[in-house]
Amino acid sequence: MQDPLALHLARRARNLALDALNVEDADPETLRDFARAVLLELAALGLVRGGEEVGCWTAPRVPGH
Repeated sequence: MQDPLALHLARRARNLALDALNVEDADPETLRDFARAVLLELAALGLVRGGEEVGCWTAPRVPGH
């Protein structure tokens, strides 16, 4: 079974046209957007400092988010 958070982050990376082969050439703003998304999800899990939001990964997300 795939981890839902990993699938969410992979989808986000694909939407930003990021992968492990092009990260060195990626636009800094795109990398910042992805890093922000990752850090927000980690904060929602309480793994790094940050705000918690309703619908975070500590509870099942509504499909389509």
